[in-house]
Amino acid sequence: MTTPTPTPTRDERGAAQPRPALPPLNGLATLALAYGIIAITAGILPAVRQFTGSLAVPAIALAATGLANARRLNGVGTKQAALGLATGLTALAINLAT
Repeated sequence: MTTPTPTPTRDERGAAQPRPALPPLNGLATLALAYGIIAITAGILPAVRQFTGSLAVPAIALAATGLANARRLNGVGTKQAALGLATGLTALAINLAT
């Protein structure tokens, strides 16, 4: 079964309307959150820690950069960057405690 292709929106003259622009993304904030989650998992499971090393430090650095980008992008990715910072700091604490 094929999915139907959406028909472009037309104006009163019949000309195709451009698609609306996508909102900006904060890739550094997303990457910081992913690194933080992986770092916490690696901190809890020693077998995984051998393969990943300490991803907590890059997660913290990416989160700080992601927060700066969020300020420039009018708040896009602020929550992801904050969660990335929290998970990075938590992972660092777990790695230092074990």
